[in-house]
Amino acid sequence: MARPMRKNAVLKLGGVGALAVLLLGGGLQLASAGENTGSTAAQTVNCPTVRDKLPAVPASAAAGVERELANLDEEIARQNERLAKQAANPQGGANFINNAILGPLKSKRVAVLDRIEINFNRAGAQRPDLDALATCGLNAPGVASALNSSVKAGNAATGGNNTTAAAQTVNCPTPQIPAVPAQAAANVQAELANLDKQISEANARLAQQAANPQGGANFINNAILGPLKDKRQAALDRIEIAFNRVGAQRPNLDAFAACGLNGAGAGNAGNGNAGAGNGNAGNGNAGNGNAGNGNAGAARTVNCPTPQIPAVPAQAAANVQAELANLDKQISEANARLAQQAANPQGGANFINNAILGPLKDKRQAALDRIEIAFNRVGAQRPNLDSFAACGLN
Repeated sequence: MARPMRKNAVLKLGGVGALAVLLLGGGLQLASAGENTGSTAAQTVNCPTVRDKLPAVPASAAAGVERELANLDEEIARQNERLAKQAANPQGGANFINNAILGPLKSKRVAVLDRIEINFNRAGAQRPDLDALATCGLNAPGVASALNSSVKAGNAATGGNNTTAAAQTVNCPTPQIPAVPAQAAANVQAELANLDKQISEANARLAQQAANPQGGANFINNAILGPLKDKRQAALDRIEIAFNRVGAQRPNLDAFAACGLNGAGAGNAGNGNAGAGNGNAGNGNAGNGNAGNGNAGAARTVNCPTPQIPAVPAQAAANVQAELANLDKQISEANARLAQQAANPQGGANFINNAILGPLKDKRQAALDRIEIAFNRVGAQRPNLDSFAACGLN
């Protein structure tokens, strides 16, 4: 009796031991899996900042320099995304990051730095030597990359969260253009796009001025608003000529040439005054009650909602302005196609939806996404602009 009982006890003990081994083994596997999923944060690229190394930027070179500084930051963001993917799913050998990320990044930075130097040279200023700023290393895991969108050199390490006041933006009147003849629509739209490009460039210079003040009390009037008025006058003249060439009465648009200034951070990066009362202003001066609203025989135009953008941080202003200009360029291109369609109809009933409005929505969505990213990169809350992508028709 005693012997079988002992055997049974041994078997039970053995079963418990086996279960313990299984549990222990499973526990080790779970612990190992937990360690793998809890890996350290991805590394980020450590590139020397450029903005704080530049000499005083000539006013005529400011817009070009701002664009290239934004390009540098966009490239840093792209490579940080690749490093994050590499941390989550390692590939290649020991030199993968050097060969596939840091090496190509250096080559791209050399090209951008060259373009910054050329901007100085074209403005008649001494060309700086920026070659030493091309090479990047790596930050420790979890350390953010220093960006050129920082307002001051001392903010580079924090990505510019210690911001100065937001930059001012230009406040330009919306040209009140009469119904545009179909034959003139493409030219008029092209000039409206030029007006918005001029606004974007002026706002980029104001952003640069906020980050790195130069000149005296009249610098903005003399170096930004004055030249902007001259450029606008030329574009407005070309709009008038477009009417005249097709036998329509030439409008007088001289009163819309001069611009003022919005308060710092006011509106959506200086486009809050766009299209007041038109409902479909686009993003600046494009599509301002434009070609032929409700006028028989005139081409239809797209009716796009104006993105409601919160106050734009100074470090993001140049990027946001560039994308607002892209939105208006897209409107101009779509209106040009509608003008061609009015003059020479093609396709079926759904041609405009499929060939013009659909692609326009996709392009606008991409530009709006880039505006959101511009906020996110400087530590500001990312707005949701998806509802402004789709356009209708006037």
